[in-house]
Parts: sequence; structure tokens; C-alpha cells
Amino acid sequence: MRSIRSVPTVFTPSRDLEWHCAGTDALIAILLALPGKTFATGAIFDRFAAIMPESEWAVLIGGVAIVRIAALAINGHWRRTPLLRTITALIGATLHAYIAVLFWVPSVGAFGIGAAFSAALAVSDIRSAFRAGRDIVVAGRVFKMMQAAPPAPLPRSFAP
Repeated sequence: MRSIRSVPTVFTPSRDLEWHCAGTDALIAILLALPGKTFATGAIFDRFAAIMPESEWAVLIGGVAIVRIAALAINGHWRRTPLLRTITALIGATLHAYIAVLFWVPSVGAFGIGAAFSAALAVSDIRSAFRAGRDIVVAGRVFKMMQAAPPAPLPRSFAP
């Protein structure tokens, strides 16, 4: 009779916040890529248009969203995924902080709704980056444990 050892279970927090931020980025990119001019709806968007056209904003934000969604989808199947999640969350935080600055109107001294939402997303991405960074350490420990003592093979009656 063979014994079967189990690998210790490691608790990592939910990635709902990361999925939310990545999904929000994807939605923003889709809205910017749709026909019509989003930047033509207000004077505040002149700042955005001065930096780059609407289509390039869509590609930039969409690229970040696609990489984030891919990293979250393959999470756990590849050892280096937490590092990619950390990097993309930091990129997302930087992007949203920059957008918050663009939405802020210093002449009025107002922190408008666009700036508030973007700042909230930046804070969420910073929190996601911290949690994904912590997962780098956890994934490394689990990987070392599995290399040192791989789990025993399943009996043939349990094998797929």
C-alpha cells in the first residue's frame, strides 16, 4: 500500500480587486475605441487629446487590461504570474494616478468625479500590487516545498 502525502494549503487573498481594476480598464478602452468622440464631450478632455489621440489612449489602456486579464487567468499555472500581476497593477496605478491628475482642475480647485474615480482606482491598484507582491513570496515558498518533496503519485484507481 502506498501512502499519499498532501501539499500544505496556502491561503492567498481573493483577487476580486485585481479583476475589478482590469475589467474597468478593459471597459474604458472599449468605450474609447467605439465610434464617436469621447474627448469631444467636455473641455477637460482637451488635456487628454493634447497628449495623444483617443484611439491611442484606447490601445494603451486596453493593452494594460489585456495583460492583466491574461495574468489573472493563468494565475497559479505558471510560477512567475504574481510578478507579472504586481508589475501590471503598478502600471495600472500609475496610469490611473496620471488620469486623476489630468481630470483635476487646478484653476477651480475642484477634485471632480473623474479625478475621484481615477484616484480610487489608483489606490485599488496599489493595494492589488501589494497583495500580488506578497504572493510572489508565497509562490516561491510553495514551489521550493514541492521541489524538495514532490507529492506522491496517485494510485492507478484514482488516475484520470
